[in-house]
Amino acid sequence: MDKKIAFFDIDGTMVNVPNGMMHPSSETMRVLNEFKRQGNYIVVATARGSAPGSVQDIDFDGYIFNDGHYILFDKEVWLDDIFSKEDIAKQMAAYKKHGGKSTFCGHVQTWCEYLDNPMVIDHREMFSGTRARPMDQIEKFTAEDVEAISCCVLFETTEQLEACYNELKEDFTMVPYYTGLIRMDVYKKGFTKGPACQYMYEKLGIPRENTYAFGDGINDKEMLQLVGHGIAMGNGLDEIKAVADDITDTVDEDGIAKAFKKYFNI
Repeated sequence: MDKKIAFFDIDGTMVNVPNGMMHPSSETMRVLNEFKRQGNYIVVATARGSAPGSVQDIDFDGYIFNDGHYILFDKEVWLDDIFSKEDIAKQMAAYKKHGGKSTFCGHVQTWCEYLDNPMVIDHREMFSGTRARPMDQIEKFTAEDVEAISCCVLFETTEQLEACYNELKEDFTMVPYYTGLIRMDVYKKGFTKGPACQYMYEKLGIPRENTYAFGDGINDKEMLQLVGHGIAMGNGLDEIKAVADDITDTVDEDGIAKAFKKYFNI
């Protein structure tokens, strides 16, 4: 049997933190583990910089973190696109100029001087399920202190976001979000999530027709387009559904498991 590979976004695809769904459903865990047991690969593809505890009960073969800028497969690092000190300084100046509230994320440490800002608190609740003030983030730092691979910047208006985006677009890869919390994720120039998935399956020698991806958000668009079977969650954005090869049920209604039943009879 030819190997297959399936890529999975986390937020809105395997979990739904705003709705209180903090872990993948038992049925999702079952079908992913069975798919892997049959000799196929399962890979996380997320904007997050690490796997939350909620998905660590699933034995993923690989992880595409930071929208494609930190890639691991079988515990081996394939790519680690960390910012230079000059990159950090340039970003800090632009964010200050345009009113951005930034959080720099490394593989272990996080740097944020806006922990009590309402936008930062809302973002924390959206992705961590808590408004509690973290105790392990560094609040006072200079560009020289930061060893980050990504930055999430929050803005009060889309005009601020656009102005900052236009100032930095020649130097960085950025993923802007105009709905919900106005923000952008910032990385070094290079991969985004979709090309990172393509890089992985080509490196593994898996033909495109044996590749699958599940997502719901704007940063999943290329991923769904660059695999053989791009499957949008029922709760996904209309823009994502428009480019998908198929649409499954919502994350809250076992959309992944239902697609696995349809495609693999698992």
